Amino acid sequence: LVCFTPPMASRLGLRPSPHRAIFARAPPSALRPATLAAGRLACASRRLVSTAAAAPAAAAPDDGWRTRQGLSRYADRRDIEFVLHEVERVEAEAEEVRGVLDSVEDFVEEWGPVDPALDQSPPKLITAEDGSTAVEVHPETKRLLADYHARGFAEMEELGLPFSVQCAAQFLFGGAFPSNPLGFTVLTRCAADLLEAHGSESLKGEYLSDMRAGKVVGTMALSEPHAGSSLGNIRTTAVRAGDGPLGQEYRLKGDKMWTSAAFHDVTPNTAHMLLARIAGPDTPPGARGISLFLVPHLLPDGSPNDVEVVGLNKKMGHRALPNCAWSLGGGAGGATGYLVGEPHQGLSAMF
Repeated sequence: LVCFTPPMASRLGLRPSPHRAIFARAPPSALRPATLAAGRLACASRRLVSTAAAAPAAAAPDDGWRTRQGLSRYADRRDIEFVLHEVERVEAEAEEVRGVLDSVEDFVEEWGPVDPALDQSPPKLITAEDGSTAVEVHPETKRLLADYHARGFAEMEELGLPFSVQCAAQFLFGGAFPSNPLGFTVLTRCAADLLEAHGSESLKGEYLSDMRAGKVVGTMALSEPHAGSSLGNIRTTAVRAGDGPLGQEYRLKGDKMWTSAAFHDVTPNTAHMLLARIAGPDTPPGARGISLFLVPHLLPDGSPNDVEVVGLNKKMGHRALPNCAWSLGGGAGGATGYLVGEPHQGLSAMF
């Protein structure tokens, strides 16, 4: 794979590109020493730059979708729109796509400067006067998330935009926030999609709208201290406990590890989409016996569930997002959970 400047590309008969350089598989005749020397790349400041004299960039044709000629600190808008409109050829009005990307750019330009502070001051584990533990996030994280929801970014899916446009917006967000404070919203959307696809009507009525609105954060609780990706070895168990206000209840006991966006002070309640094994002789061994449960921090009557954070995992990146080790059922009865989907179909539902 060789990088060619536009003049070199023209001489080699490659397709013109609006970019300063294009990448293509070079024909054998192009791999002459003189050609390679002219296009030699040097690595400087973690960027690839051509050592050949750069020709002035030709003016891009006016095709109706290029906007905002100024350069962003976080992503190349021209590249994003080129991929959406010329490569992907999204089925959406250019004006609508432009409005979404403009709004996202405005947001990241305003909030991007806070990211270093979030990276340098990760969430902290605090102990309350009653001895309970909780996670305290940076105050700017809560303000940023509140503004994210106020601007309607959590409802982009409801606009009917192609998924590739939503991904372009997430690309801009990701470039601006390497500490990942918006991981709260991404995980919540994943958990809400999972609940909407497989949850009962009573569970969706209780939690889904609040999760979509950002009033309840969702997580994905899979791994355990002894079982990272080997989910067939998880030991968290669920015992049937009769009917409750949201249907069949279970009491869960066990330990979970590497759960992101849990036990924070961003929202009062958190809904874990959690993998566990139903106790009983009918449960198959290994991965075939795993079921999916919704385990909230606060029960429908407002009382706390039997869950407790044990510690925070230290990370090299995504440091605005807490990553927790925690336990279920440390009390006498166990943590209350609700089955999502069919028994023993947890892995197929989650993935």
